[in-house]
Amino acid sequence: MKNRKTKSGVLAVSAIMICTVISMLFSTLLSSPALLAARKTEDSDKPIKWVEFDVPYDVMKRAMDIDIDTYDKKVHIDWVDILAYLGAKYGGSFSCYKDADMDEFTDKIKNGDTVSELTKDMKYFNYYSRAYGAVLGGFLGEYQIRTPDENGSSSWKKAYGLKAFSPLAEGYYYSDFDDFGTNRSYGYSRRHLGHDMMTSVGTPVIAVESGTVEALGWNQYGGWRIGIRSFDKERYYYYAHLRKDTPFAENLHIGGTVTAGDIIGFTGQTGYSIRENVNNIDTPHLHFGLQLVFDEDAKDSPTQIWIDLYDITRLLSAHRCTVVKNEDGSYERKYLFVEENYYLSEMQASAETADSDELKLPIVMYHALLRDPGRQNKYVISPELFEDDLKYLSARGYTPVFMKEVIDYVNNGGDLPRKPVVLTFDDGYFNNYYYGFPLLKKYNMKAVISIVGKMTDDFTNHPDENPNYSHVTWDHVLEMHLSGYWEIQNHSYNCHSYDKRNGVSQVSTETKKEYRSFLMSDLMHLQNKIAYVTGVAPNTFTYPFGAFNENTDAILKEIGFAATLSCTEGVSTITRGEPECLYKLKRHLRPPDKQPEEFFDFLD
Repeated sequence: MKNRKTKSGVLAVSAIMICTVISMLFSTLLSSPALLAARKTEDSDKPIKWVEFDVPYDVMKRAMDIDIDTYDKKVHIDWVDILAYLGAKYGGSFSCYKDADMDEFTDKIKNGDTVSELTKDMKYFNYYSRAYGAVLGGFLGEYQIRTPDENGSSSWKKAYGLKAFSPLAEGYYYSDFDDFGTNRSYGYSRRHLGHDMMTSVGTPVIAVESGTVEALGWNQYGGWRIGIRSFDKERYYYYAHLRKDTPFAENLHIGGTVTAGDIIGFTGQTGYSIRENVNNIDTPHLHFGLQLVFDEDAKDSPTQIWIDLYDITRLLSAHRCTVVKNEDGSYERKYLFVEENYYLSEMQASAETADSDELKLPIVMYHALLRDPGRQNKYVISPELFEDDLKYLSARGYTPVFMKEVIDYVNNGGDLPRKPVVLTFDDGYFNNYYYGFPLLKKYNMKAVISIVGKMTDDFTNHPDENPNYSHVTWDHVLEMHLSGYWEIQNHSYNCHSYDKRNGVSQVSTETKKEYRSFLMSDLMHLQNKIAYVTGVAPNTFTYPFGAFNENTDAILKEIGFAATLSCTEGVSTITRGEPECLYKLKRHLRPPDKQPEEFFDFLD
């Protein structure tokens, strides 16, 4: 039952009587076979079979505000806990909702009661917690957004709140109504399992949540459409009836990732046709859908779980992405946005910790990632092979770590996973960002990238995002750093050449004093720039071409580098309390012609 559909005078029974009846019949209703199958999750990890999310906008908004207001307080009250409590209390029917019930719950939590204590007698609280958590799991959290400041430049601001976006960009009018479940007759009679937002052709469509692109192309019913899965795999967002001819944003591809608020396409009226690129929809609009996936086998089955988005869309309307149109007619988001990487944090926290003071530390050395086989060589592999590496490492329980964690283990007695591995990328190619970044997100892994400062400066001043030859810009560097998937390290400012010397090695005519002056000048230039952009100075130096001489490490230590990465093949042993073990760490160069099973034989 939905309050928004109830009209005065239609019901013969008062709201109070309805609530009384619902309360009396709740246990009986829940005992029906279908609902029991859906809700028998309290003591089981079996997938949920059905979810009906019927929380009104006003209730969601009030619970969300409490969550945000208490985030930095002594007791943080999670909005999913609030809604799950009310769902269990009302049997999922919010026609009985009262503010006093929400206030009573939140007041008790503030006064020291725990959620488990307050819900111990609620048989179906766990079900509603899982179900509502699946629907709203990616909506609230920490994020950083880059906005203009008073000086005309821009700065990053950290905040906590609604980080999911409306599916339509700010400034574009739309109208909608509660159409979930209405009949559709094209092809066959069926229920409408989405929410239609009527708007003009060409309105920018926005990624509601960060995730991985799983579907991209033509569908007989949805026309040009996009399917994006959340990183926790539980939500599948469906955007359909996109614009004819140019439906998608550039650089979108299956397997790639998007960030919440990214432009992913443009509204249109395609669909209802077997033939591609046909406008057979009468009214231009966005079909916006949300499917919950608790069981991969059920994702494409008749038992799919789709959610009514009418009230959710209203909640998201308060957070619409601002976009700008460029001179070439393309669109881009005005404010860069990075969300806290809590999925990665959970993965790291679940890794088994080593109990030894000595560990083998395998380090893999990558350079470029390119799809064209003709461009692959000793230093260039395909993105698909890199993805296979990530799958292989994950399946065998290896946890990628940053150099800061390795240094902390050795110098400060910190913890490392029982099976650590360091994934390193040398030179700072744009294709690391373009291909590698989405894959790290997809598999919740992290990597170290050592950039050449001069190249990053050049491509920042003259942007050219070509995977074949471009390098990352400073905006890319900052985004990668803030994401939590990348650690930025120093590969020299302008020594990645053989013009005057072999990398940063000392030339024969150079005195030790002259060499120190040269090395300090080059490396500190990049140290200061990285620290200025990211707020963190690199702790590891990666020798260009693996070259160094007897004086190099002494100067690197003077600068403050606690570790160095060499090009020597092998696996190093690191030991707590022995800082010298962190210098000239060995690595294995990843070639393009070996499958993971063969390449990673050094792990055994």
